[in-house]
Amino acid sequence: MGRPPLPVGTYGQITAKRDGSRWKAWCKYRDTDGHVRKVRCWADTKAKAESKLRERLVDRQSVSGQIKVNTKVVVVAERWLAEFRDQVELGNRSGTSLDTYEHRWRTLVKPRVEGLSIGELSAGQIDRVLQGLNKEYSASTAKTARAIISGLCGLAVRHGALKTNPVRDARPVENGKRRRQSRALTADEVLDIFVKVDGDETARRQDLPDIMRFYGGTGERTGEAIAVRWEDIDFDEKVAWVEGNMVRTKADGAKINGGKTRTARRGVALADWLVTMLLDRRARVAAESGVEPQELTGWVFPNSIGGLRETSNLRRDWRAFRERHGIGDWFTPRTFRRTVATLVTDALPAREASDLLGHSRVSQTTDTYVGRGSVSRRPAVVLGVLGRSNGGTKGAPRSTDDTV
Repeated sequence: MGRPPLPVGTYGQITAKRDGSRWKAWCKYRDTDGHVRKVRCWADTKAKAESKLRERLVDRQSVSGQIKVNTKVVVVAERWLAEFRDQVELGNRSGTSLDTYEHRWRTLVKPRVEGLSIGELSAGQIDRVLQGLNKEYSASTAKTARAIISGLCGLAVRHGALKTNPVRDARPVENGKRRRQSRALTADEVLDIFVKVDGDETARRQDLPDIMRFYGGTGERTGEAIAVRWEDIDFDEKVAWVEGNMVRTKADGAKINGGKTRTARRGVALADWLVTMLLDRRARVAAESGVEPQELTGWVFPNSIGGLRETSNLRRDWRAFRERHGIGDWFTPRTFRRTVATLVTDALPAREASDLLGHSRVSQTTDTYVGRGSVSRRPAVVLGVLGRSNGGTKGAPRSTDDTV
């Protein structure tokens, strides 16, 4: 006879073990819908992980009923996070977003509101929390906190505990610091970087020359390039298909997700020089593996033992290369993405660059990724027509800039 199911609102045995440098505690919990789900917590010690898990279980047990005006904010937040976890499991939300929200809630937001009921969480109270976080930490941190508070207040509105979401009436989070311009490379600067990385023995051992060229030739995100497989490259059509993005979350570890946006899955046309580089790389790897190049499968840019490369390790190697060659900390893998956006939009309609980069909006490409600050002669050429108008200065020489 099978083991009887857990009663609704109860949990099973708590288990704890090391997870890297931290401890993870977890157990099975049967929710009000009858489904049994894992509840997990991480901490620096076994005892802290188990204690944190028990606190979460108490909060979870208290969220089973209807949210009312006197329900504690911490209870509503745990229920909202539980719903967010369900959406992550369904693939509708990002696991990295869940990690960020849980951490910010636990360390920054919860201590500032844990004595309040949801009915006491007024626009003024929320405003004080957000402006305080902005002043003490950053606008980015305050905006994340705003998203958390807005989410749990929205849940309270759906339950009838609040009539409107008070976050709407709190002041916007303003960034007091001047936003740093996007830094893109010129074509000559890119070629200079390639010369430096080719001549760096450590960088060659870490596979940075080919990786940098792939970033420079495709503009792919860091995780997208790490996730590319030989099966994703159509050498006849000269296209690399972006099928996923490498991410790491506490719940699932390293995995390939479906991409950051609905347009993330796409084909990226490859320049001839990049096709040649990839063909040479495939031939070399195939010879080392003892297979025909056409039969080669697996990661194009694996780690040292052939597995999935970690983005954190790539960024570590990148920082070390940057320091060895005296390049500023602005130079990251994303710099090539900005460079591609800038070079393409200088020559083609912005929609071409947006499609190439997998952005859902053209404005994201032009506002965030296109490098600024370079002086273009093209506007002056266009405005040259004003010097040939009837109202122009008599005898003024005709502009020789007749093409754009």
